[in-house]
Amino acid sequence: MGCVLNAQSNIYLPKDLTTLTTDFETDYYFYDYENNLLSCKLLIKNPYESYFKQVYPLIINEYELTDDMLNVLKTYTDSKSNECYMKTNLNLLSANFNDIDWIYINKLRSLIRSLVQTNIKHVYYRGLTLSDREIQYYLDKRNEYFYTNSFTSFTIDRLLIYSGNTIFILRTDMCNEKAKINLANIWQWSTFMDEKEALLAVGTKLKILSVHYFGCKWEIEVELAEDDIDSVQNTY
Repeated sequence: MGCVLNAQSNIYLPKDLTTLTTDFETDYYFYDYENNLLSCKLLIKNPYESYFKQVYPLIINEYELTDDMLNVLKTYTDSKSNECYMKTNLNLLSANFNDIDWIYINKLRSLIRSLVQTNIKHVYYRGLTLSDREIQYYLDKRNEYFYTNSFTSFTIDRLLIYSGNTIFILRTDMCNEKAKINLANIWQWSTFMDEKEALLAVGTKLKILSVHYFGCKWEIEVELAEDDIDSVQNTY
């Protein structure tokens, strides 16, 4: 999603961005100097793979959740009282690798992938604001695959999505069980249970099914895809 640079977001973005006086582009984003806007690219390769480690057991039932695991979820979802959510995702979005808290990243990702899930829904929704450039990235990659560049929250209720110019629709009904490993329904442990939140792990492989403009919003439909290889180290 497009990110406007300001005093709050600058803390977690590469320091060089705050001193730029012209447009700037990397493999991960495009910085629009005139509009002070960071547009995130779609990742064709997973740049985080070598950093990932499985730090929790590979299978975790609900009754096996520890205080540490619950704290990881609460810390991330309690974005109104702390900046864990912003720090985690802005560091990842801008590939600010030196400042990324990989211990926390691997805890949250491991938890998502290990939780036993028997109620994965067929469709999930997310409301967000994308820049024109980011919309074009999706249009150019229709029917192709990409990797998510942050943790991504969804809801099972379309009426609960945040406002924005885009509705992101995640489908799971046609994918196999292995592809669902990176998605977890977490609302019962979330700080805000009424949001009916599900969380998608960073580095998840998705396929873009369609990109359309309906009325006043874009709708981008994607599908979970199975990881090419699972080379994550198990340190548990």
